[in-house]
Amino acid sequence: MPAVPWWAVFSAAALPVLLVIGWTVAAVRQPPGYDPWGDTVSSLSSYGMLDRQILIGCLAGLGVAHLVTAIGLRPVRTAARLVYGLGGVATVLVAAVPKTDAQTPRAHGVSAVVAFVALAAWPVVAALPLLRPARTRRRQLGPRHDRPGEPGHPPADRTATWAADRTADRPWVLRPAVGTAVSLVMLGLGLWLALQLPDGGWAGLAERLTAGTEALWPLIVVLTLFRRTRRRPATARRSA
Repeated sequence: MPAVPWWAVFSAAALPVLLVIGWTVAAVRQPPGYDPWGDTVSSLSSYGMLDRQILIGCLAGLGVAHLVTAIGLRPVRTAARLVYGLGGVATVLVAAVPKTDAQTPRAHGVSAVVAFVALAAWPVVAALPLLRPARTRRRQLGPRHDRPGEPGHPPADRTATWAADRTADRPWVLRPAVGTAVSLVMLGLGLWLALQLPDGGWAGLAERLTAGTEALWPLIVVLTLFRRTRRRPATARRSA
């Protein structure tokens, strides 16, 4: 299993830090009337909000941290890393196209949806079973006849049989049951957020729970894989 680089640990640890600092400091800077449970996090970056650059900068940093973490997750299958990286890029676009006072730009809304869905979907993609060549067998192609240099051997080719990899050998964060459950929780929170928009009373809470979960899971995966990939080389050296 490829090793997780140290810089991926730092980028993953930065995810919840940037998120919490961004929405907390920006909310504190607002005048009375801002409701963190009812108003969305994105509204803190809208034109007219005080110090909106705080949240814009933290959202941009959050997207970059997601992207860097996706690059560093070398033990995870490529498809999952691409989906996860897409979520990071979409988060940067959310920061680049903030909301206005009167309406939400189309690019902002589309980027937010892509970010939430991609960041929620990559755990289950990472946990899908992989088909690997299990063994080969000789298949006879015709009647027995001698071949030059190999008398008495029938012509044959080698055909591979395929089997799913042993998911029990994976780290627990990459097992199908865990990845599926995590993605379902994130998608459920995202659905709750969608139902709260635009007139729901708990849109802010729903968005914070969704974004917070999507920021914490990469850190859990990185720390688990970092410990596993650092422990195995040491074990191999001792056994040698």
